[in-house]
Amino acid sequence: MSYAVEEMILDATFEEEPLNIRESFTLFNDPSLGNCFTFNHFNSSTQYQARGSGARYGIFTCIHPMGQNVYLESVKHTLRPGTDQIAMKKYRFTRLRGPFTNCAATKSAAQSFYFPGDYSVDGCLRSCYQYSVYRSCGCMDPSYAREQGVKSCNFEQLACIDSMSARRRDPYYWPECKCPLPCGEEEYRYETSRAMYLQSFNSNTSQTSEIVIFPVMLDVYSQVEEWTFPFSRVLGLTGGFA
Repeated sequence: MSYAVEEMILDATFEEEPLNIRESFTLFNDPSLGNCFTFNHFNSSTQYQARGSGARYGIFTCIHPMGQNVYLESVKHTLRPGTDQIAMKKYRFTRLRGPFTNCAATKSAAQSFYFPGDYSVDGCLRSCYQYSVYRSCGCMDPSYAREQGVKSCNFEQLACIDSMSARRRDPYYWPECKCPLPCGEEEYRYETSRAMYLQSFNSNTSQTSEIVIFPVMLDVYSQVEEWTFPFSRVLGLTGGFA
């Protein structure tokens, strides 16, 4: 059993306008995390765009780049009674394709990829790990997404997973796990501040947590790989030689 969205999120606003909790948050179930609710999900019928900076343009919930999956090991922000403010900046990275790098443009670049959304190195490594578990144990780790039609390992098979993980260690170093960086990706970097929640001992009001996430500015910090010495210039310099 997992919590419903109304039990997890009491109230949410975007640009100071109230949101319909049921319609604005998309449910997905993670085997380890349980029910997760994503605002502005890439499969949502309504897409919200930030139109200004500052706390007025924030949303009182959790946030991550659209299309990015949440994993058991993902960095999490722990909520305590009180108000947390997260001021975030958006970074975009674009890498050269073709003969320059072996970056991944789509999920097809990975040998196996079982997660929805965009390609990521984390998803590629976890999918490679799942395939190794399947070859060793005949099932897949219930902690992560798995290939359609493949059963998850039961309690008796967990010892097989533990044995394989202890023997092989981190999938990052496995030779068969070729997981290049994505050709394009986005990242949020943020700073947090907290206001403590004060409650009278005689109050019957339950403690609540409020998280305010807002862009510091609408600018996107972009890092783009470019030719240091274009091929056309090479041809131009060699044009006068026989």
